[in-house]
Amino acid sequence: MFTQAIVGNITYMEVAVHEGNEFLVITMAVNDKSGNGCRIKFNNANGLLSAFRNGTLVVGQELILTQWEVRINTIRSHYVKDGQLVALKYLQMNLMNVRAIIG
Repeated sequence: MFTQAIVGNITYMEVAVHEGNEFLVITMAVNDKSGNGCRIKFNNANGLLSAFRNGTLVVGQELILTQWEVRINTIRSHYVKDGQLVALKYLQMNLMNVRAIIG
């Protein structure tokens, strides 16, 4: 689906805490070379968290994810609402081991 890198724009960010460890949850909108859209979600606890806190990382900004380090954790296409299965507008992939470069 993707070539050498994943390039997209940040659509959502929030600081989260798990077992006392603080990290930034990031969602990006990306398109593959055929124009198919999806959402990429990943966590970061170092450079991007610092950039978010000091205001240099904002929604809409471009990020580049290096693919050779990326691992797909889960892929989600549907959710349950009021007992009914509903398709997401965009496929969502949750990634691990992401190395991001601010574009």
